[in-house]
Amino acid sequence: MDKSKLNRKVASRWKDFKLLTPLNLYSLFIVFLAVLEFGTVPQQHIGFYCNDPKISFKFMGDTISITFLILGCLLIPIVVMWLSEFVCYSADSYDTELGCAGSRAKQIWLWYGHYSIGIIALTFICDVMKTLVGEPRPHFLDTCKPREAENCTNEYVEKYTCTNTEHSEWFVSDSSKSFPSGHSALSMFTTTFIVWYLQRRLPDRTFFLKPWLQCIIFLWTVICSLTRIGDNRHHWWDVLAGIILGFAFSMLTVIVPCRKFHLNRHQNVSQIYSEPVESEQINFNKRKQNTKKLLHETIIDPSESRELKNIKSSTWRE
Repeated sequence: MDKSKLNRKVASRWKDFKLLTPLNLYSLFIVFLAVLEFGTVPQQHIGFYCNDPKISFKFMGDTISITFLILGCLLIPIVVMWLSEFVCYSADSYDTELGCAGSRAKQIWLWYGHYSIGIIALTFICDVMKTLVGEPRPHFLDTCKPREAENCTNEYVEKYTCTNTEHSEWFVSDSSKSFPSGHSALSMFTTTFIVWYLQRRLPDRTFFLKPWLQCIIFLWTVICSLTRIGDNRHHWWDVLAGIILGFAFSMLTVIVPCRKFHLNRHQNVSQIYSEPVESEQINFNKRKQNTKKLLHETIIDPSESRELKNIKSSTWRE
């Protein structure tokens, strides 16, 4: 094979190669999450005061487990979008809207793809912040059991060593990752996304049903956030920071990639170009006929002109 042809072939392949594809982004974020979660990146450990009541609570478990949270954040949006689009819009409406993906399924998966990238990015940012801040959880003393806290009173301990061997190393290390709350961030992201979607995509005839659905969805954030405080898993400021972070990421996802779920209604482009060429000739003939009709109406009949001349001559003689 000629060397120039080989170079052109390689160049065309590199030209077709796309680095920032959804699959590549998913894989990149998942790898980073795994690195952060399993302790490959060194974690920051801030100190604590002995007998601090804010970190002296007992570990009570999770009312909303991480598995239930992930399932809720992944399934609720896709179920809501499928039901809303199927009930409120016909299949033909996606062919007559400029900017639409072309079908119901393509449009829903396009929005869900943007949602997935946003929530994975949010999870990554939350884990980075947890690792960099290293704030003790409310049940830190009960879970970590630091050796330096055994014989001290109201002293500040900067460096410590956890002595808990009953639980896994990951669980003990997680007791120093309180800020921000991942549950509140992810649930707020999902809630804001769905509430905005319902506001934009549900027709005006559902004015009574729409606010009730939005309130029900908002309960997802309320339950996930308040239970984190009740379970002694987060401080109130951790939950507040997670809510603000999730709201900001969701707004960014809705406004930029999803375009506020806005679809402009226009005539289908394929229908415009599929019209027969003879239509232009027909329109031209119609315009020509209209012009002839106008000219014919403006022309004065010869008999009428003679009568006008006779009238003028008679008036002149008088």
